[in-house]
Amino acid sequence: MTAKTIKAKRVTAGIIGQAVCQLAGISRAKLSDIEREYIAATPEELQRIDAAIEQILRTRQHLARLATEAGLSLTGLRL
Repeated sequence: MTAKTIKAKRVTAGIIGQAVCQLAGISRAKLSDIEREYIAATPEELQRIDAAIEQILRTRQHLARLATEAGLSLTGLRL
């Protein structure tokens, strides 16, 4: 796992950096510096960032299932 793959995963998923930072326990400025490879992240930091992205993706999937079960559409909503 590298800073570039982390950034690509986050951007592809349409996840804002601030959401990742809140879950990973790092500042937005630090995430930005890591993603742009201005600083080298520790393996622990990369793991926390990746785990935060995965948690957001799982939460989105769960919300989509709940919405479908309730007959609702999440189309157009940014989650």
